Amino acid sequence: MISISVLRVSGSISSLKMDKREERLIPFVFITLFFVMTTYLFIIKVGVNDLVAVIFISTTLLLVLLTLITIVYKISIHSAGMSGVVGYLLALCWQYPGSELIYPMLGVIMLSGVVMSARLQLDAHQPKEILAGFALGFAICFAAIYWFV
Repeated sequence: MISISVLRVSGSISSLKMDKREERLIPFVFITLFFVMTTYLFIIKVGVNDLVAVIFISTTLLLVLLTLITIVYKISIHSAGMSGVVGYLLALCWQYPGSELIYPMLGVIMLSGVVMSARLQLDAHQPKEILAGFALGFAICFAAIYWFV
């Protein structure tokens, strides 16, 4: 197992929090490539239904955009992920009125607020980084379900 001090000596990252935007890029690239491969395998090889395929594709698109944005701007990935789930659930509630998804959606909205507040409290992000992540995650995920399901 590699210790934290070895990582600092090697110049990889200065902190496990990855405060610097430049340190976040390589892990994001690997995560994005993993999601691209996973999306391909599930859609082409496994043959998931349309709803699951749209969720896989839009999540992968969101990760690609977040990785590209990270090249020039530090954006909150936590905020984008949580708001993406809110976007999915809100679009599904909109598409299927009367469904029981309203209760999970309310829970996820509250959990999103907790996560975003924690990122601010930990001084991991500025409010504009949280807001940018929220807007991007929500827009991509809501639009994907709304237009393609």
